[in-house]
Amino acid sequence: MKCLKGDLSGNENVLYIEQKDEPELQPDELLIKVKACAIDLDTEKKYFRLLQPSPKSCPLGHEVSGEVIHVGSNVDAYKEGSEVVGIVSFLSHHSGCSEKCVVNQHDIVSKPTSVSHETAAACVGIGLAAYTAVHYLGHVTAGDTVLVVDGASPFGSLSVQIALKWGAKVISTYRNQAEKQFLESMKPPVAQVIEMGQRNNILVSSVMEETGRIGVDCFVDNGVRLFTSEEDKDLMNEREKNHIPHKHDVISCLGFSGKWITSHSHLQLDPPESEQLFLRGASVCFLCPPAWTLMRAQHGRYQHILKDLMGKLDNGELKLSDVVLIPLDQAAEVLNQKEPNLNGRKNVIVVVP
Repeated sequence: MKCLKGDLSGNENVLYIEQKDEPELQPDELLIKVKACAIDLDTEKKYFRLLQPSPKSCPLGHEVSGEVIHVGSNVDAYKEGSEVVGIVSFLSHHSGCSEKCVVNQHDIVSKPTSVSHETAAACVGIGLAAYTAVHYLGHVTAGDTVLVVDGASPFGSLSVQIALKWGAKVISTYRNQAEKQFLESMKPPVAQVIEMGQRNNILVSSVMEETGRIGVDCFVDNGVRLFTSEEDKDLMNEREKNHIPHKHDVISCLGFSGKWITSHSHLQLDPPESEQLFLRGASVCFLCPPAWTLMRAQHGRYQHILKDLMGKLDNGELKLSDVVLIPLDQAAEVLNQKEPNLNGRKNVIVVVP
C-alpha cells in the first residue's frame, strides 16, 4: 500500500511516496481504509523534531477519516464497515496519508453520516486543539473575554466559534482585508477585530479600550515573538512576523488571573516578564494537542472532545471553510511547493487517497 513519508531533518523537507506491506493488527487496533487525511507540514515538523532526535523517515499525516476494514481481537465498539475519524499518535510508525492506516481503538470515534470524510479529517485535529485551548487550558466560561490571534485561520476560526458558543466575549486579530471580512461575517459576531501589521502597539491599546482597562481572561496565541533588538530579530527570522504579537504585548493584555495559552514550544521569559505575570496572578499554559495521544491518563476526556466536536459539526454549530484537497499520488510534489491559499486566508490541506 502507498503511504506518504518525509525527511524533516533539514531546512528543506524531502517528501516521497513509499510502498509498504499491510501491517499486522494488535488486539486494540483497527485497520481503516483512509478516505481523507489532513496534514500541516509545519506542525508535523515541529512535533517530530521534539519527539525524534533525527526525523529522517517520518510517517506523515495523523488526522484521518475512513472506513474500518479489520478489527483487533479486543475491539468491540467498531466493526467492519464502520465510518470513523480520529488521530494517529505521533509515536506510531503508521502514516495517515496512505491508502490504509492502523489506529488504536481509543484514538477514534464514530463519524456522523452527514459529515463528509474530508470535513471530518480537516476538523478533528484543529478542533481538538481549539477545545483544549479554550476549555481545558483556558477554562473559558460565559462572560469571560477571550483574545484569539489569527481568528481567520482554521485553528483560530474554530477557537472563536467555540468561545462564542460558550458565551464568551471574543476579540480577534487579522492580517488582511479578507481575514477582516471573514471575522466580521461570523454569527454571533466577534466583539472587535484588530489589525496586526506594522503597528504592533495597537494591540494592547485596543484591548485595554475594549475591556475598560481590565484586560482579557484568556489569550490564545498563534506563536509569539521573543526579541526586540534588530540583531536578534534577524538571527531568529522574526522581522517578517509582525502579525504575531510580542510576548510583552501578550502579558500586557492579560487581566487578573488571566491565562496565556501558547503554542510556542521554546518560550523564554525574562525575570521582569515573570514578575508581571506574578503581579497579575496570571499563568502560562502550553498547547500541545498530541499530548492527548502521547499519554493515556485522560483518554476519557479526549474521547468526549472528539464526540462533542463531531456532534457540533453534524448539527451545524461549527463550520470550517477553505479545505484544499490533494490526491495522494501528487501530495509529495504539491506539499513541497508553496502552501495553497484561497481568499487570502490559510487553508486546511487534506490528502485524499
